[in-house]
Amino acid sequence: MGIFRRRRKDVQILAAQLEELQSELSTLRKDARNLATGVSEAAGAAVSAAGAACDDMGKWTVDNIGSMRSSVRDQPLMALVISLGVGAILGALLLRRPDEHD
Repeated sequence: MGIFRRRRKDVQILAAQLEELQSELSTLRKDARNLATGVSEAAGAAVSAAGAACDDMGKWTVDNIGSMRSSVRDQPLMALVISLGVGAILGALLLRRPDEHD
């Protein structure tokens, strides 16, 4: 009879552990759902902000294109020098390689 009591106790322990595991999985599922909702909301806000910034940049560009054309026509050599300088800076930044450590 001792063997049956031991098995019943082992089954009860196993059932308790299984119930605890199910409870933890349920909590984990809820946390994952809340995290996904938060990430989705944050991504939506970031997309909205990026769209607004893009719209503002487009409007600023359209508003200032006439002024830029006028400046280039009035001083073409200066515009060329500025363009070369900006190109050189961008080229240096884009071609920078990370330091290699031996």
